[in-house]
Amino acid sequence: MDLSTMPPDRVRGERMARQRLVGDPFPDLGSCVGTLGAVQFQEFEDSLWSLARRTKDRPSREAITTEIAQGDLVRHHVLRPTWHVVRAEDLGWMLDLTAPRIVAQMRSGLRSTGLLEDRDRLVGLVGEIVEAADAPLTRKEIGAALATRGIELKGQALGHVTMSAELDKVVTTGPRRGSWDTFVPYASRIPATQIDRDEALVRLASMYLAGHAPATAHDFAWWAGLTVTDAKRAFAQVETDPIEAPSSDGTAFLLSLFDELVIAYQDRSHYEVPTARDGIIDVWGGNLALLDGVVAGTWRRLKPKRRADPVLLEITPSRALSPSDRERIETDAASLIDHLDTTVDLQWKDPA
Repeated sequence: MDLSTMPPDRVRGERMARQRLVGDPFPDLGSCVGTLGAVQFQEFEDSLWSLARRTKDRPSREAITTEIAQGDLVRHHVLRPTWHVVRAEDLGWMLDLTAPRIVAQMRSGLRSTGLLEDRDRLVGLVGEIVEAADAPLTRKEIGAALATRGIELKGQALGHVTMSAELDKVVTTGPRRGSWDTFVPYASRIPATQIDRDEALVRLASMYLAGHAPATAHDFAWWAGLTVTDAKRAFAQVETDPIEAPSSDGTAFLLSLFDELVIAYQDRSHYEVPTARDGIIDVWGGNLALLDGVVAGTWRRLKPKRRADPVLLEITPSRALSPSDRERIETDAASLIDHLDTTVDLQWKDPA
């Protein structure tokens, strides 16, 4: 797909409409995630807002967390070597399609920690430990259980092993314990599925375009962790239902840094996102504030030092903003504050 013939505001507007940032929201969380295919969930707390703002009645943080922990949605490493939320019914075939390339990408990390030759045995031990446990285990608890067997793994090394166990369909995530992920046996949550690779490739491309078009094969390859050759072959077999493409003009959003509106594309120039080397988003560690579909600043949520103090929602403009611009951003910030369901102070942090 050649996006150069479309005005940038229409590219942004159609993506917003397909992702239900404008227009009618998705009726429920399952249809939201099912249409988008997968939602990057690297930063758990901020990513809850990504789902809530696209879904009817904006479900609470607790409701979304419960659905991910025990319901039809699951948080797992899939597509690329990072966390995503997908429907439990889709995880199996998505792993079959995308896990082999993630496993290959992880070899250097496993080698650097001295675990490459022992990978499969360690994954098996993790499976035995989680299967035998009376309750879901945190990564730290898995590490402690390995230590009782004479295997000392911490930090990055332990993370490589638990991620490998996810990719091999040995474990998946269970209920969060505070801010920590827990792990349960994969088969206890995820139904067995098996479809032909070509069918899976076309199915994933159909999902991607339904929730992200207009986009290129290179965008899809980036998002799915596939080769460009596979992406082009899939795109050649998929037709996307046209929609009326609105303009992004007049919109104002506070989005997670890893929101699908931005992170799902290799080319993020339509949003004027600051990028560093290799196209990595470079926004000073904050989330994104968009006006008319382009970056106008960043925001972050700062926990109070004292329990009685409010949470601080700090917005930092990246360019001069008029009073009306700030009012539009503050209107969307009010929706975010309602979602946080706690006392929040909103402050502007203008560059010196």
